[in-house]
Amino acid sequence: MLSRADRVMVDASALESAQSAAHLPVIWSLLGRHVAFHRRLVDLTNSVKAALLLSQSIYWTRHGRDIAQSGGWFHKTTEQWNWETGLSLREQSGAREALKGLALLEECRLGIPARVHFRLQLESLRGFLSDRWGGGGESADWSDRVMLAEMLGPSIAYHRVLAEVGGGVHAGLMLSRALYRTRLQIARDRDAWVCNATARWSAEVGLTRREQENARRDLVLAGVWEEALRGMPPSLIARIRLDALLTLLTQGAMPAVNATDGTVGPVCDEATDSFVQKGETSLWQPHMLVSTKAPSQFRQNRHPSIYTKSTSESVQPQHRACVVREASAPDPAASASEAAPGGGGDLIFPDRMLPQERAAARMLLQPCADQAQALLDELAGRLQAEGVRGSPVAYLRGLIARAQEGTFIPELGLAVAAERLNRQLAKKQRVAREAEEREQVAVRATPAYQARIRAQRERLSQLRDDMKQHLAASRPR
Repeated sequence: MLSRADRVMVDASALESAQSAAHLPVIWSLLGRHVAFHRRLVDLTNSVKAALLLSQSIYWTRHGRDIAQSGGWFHKTTEQWNWETGLSLREQSGAREALKGLALLEECRLGIPARVHFRLQLESLRGFLSDRWGGGGESADWSDRVMLAEMLGPSIAYHRVLAEVGGGVHAGLMLSRALYRTRLQIARDRDAWVCNATARWSAEVGLTRREQENARRDLVLAGVWEEALRGMPPSLIARIRLDALLTLLTQGAMPAVNATDGTVGPVCDEATDSFVQKGETSLWQPHMLVSTKAPSQFRQNRHPSIYTKSTSESVQPQHRACVVREASAPDPAASASEAAPGGGGDLIFPDRMLPQERAAARMLLQPCADQAQALLDELAGRLQAEGVRGSPVAYLRGLIARAQEGTFIPELGLAVAAERLNRQLAKKQRVAREAEEREQVAVRATPAYQARIRAQRERLSQLRDDMKQHLAASRPR
């Protein structure tokens, strides 16, 4: 028999697990597309940021438009690299220099006006990977997914938006991996705490001890990370505060644009104290069980021997990337409000949106409630026209940003709203006819109506009899 205190702890743990399972599907809908980050490239470049830039360069080399006609060259601006990876101008420069030093990346100014283009040295990359891990043979076919998976190894799903939450690429990568492990824990009916050992994080994401401590500190300051000691001997575990993360993702609590280099939010080399947070009045106080002193003469722990298997596919997917292959947590959006057509409540959602996407959209639309339905109508029109290639939530986020800037002008949404109005009018007319028919049926069933009908029938019968008698009397004899 459990004591009362134990029962309270069990109930609290069950409630916490249910809340975590409810938050996760909505969070995944808000994350949008991910970057396929290849952990093996960290050992090759000795830099997480260079490996991230190299991973994205491999993706564009394989999937870029007209990449074959251009001889492997592709164009990317500093803002585009930042939008895709979260790397600041200074971090991009360092990563590019590291890749050029390894003879893996070429740069050239092409076109009029001249713009910087990039090209991967695929043979050099294949040679480095083959020397260390084998595979690929003497020549590599980069369109062969099997060969690519053999050379690059498994990849980690890195969500760029989480770099904004954590204030840097390292924190975003760590949070992305922790979210995946949290999802697996909850899917297996376990609590949301995950192992926080330094060696394991280094094996999975390639961060050194110092980089991990800085990332964990930034996540704690953002209010989305907490740690504790558990077991005998005690081991360090960590947990994502999913409620705080959901608040940051839905209420627009993202860092402002950096005026110096055009990056979004603080970068890893800058202080994150200016990170704008929501819910600062929470009673929860951040804490991190790690020494504030930097490790003395700690060498990097980046060796392929500690590399373990990871998540996601070997390449970045082209389709909606919010779905993870493993079993997911129960969907919280299957509530009574979602049972109504269109998503429940006063808003009408596009039919093609999933329940968790509708829940995420409802939270995103809270700051612009007066334009919420117009934004959803525009999204529905774009979905019908097959104009949304990624996640509907990500497209809706862009529409919301335009609405907040005052530049949103409905186009396809006008036809959607008119069609819905016509359906509503037709429905009202149909309901009115049905109500009238039911009223007539009810009136006909009353005794007074039946008596009146009988009286009319008797009167008609009497008139018919009188007419027969009159006709019979008027005939000649």
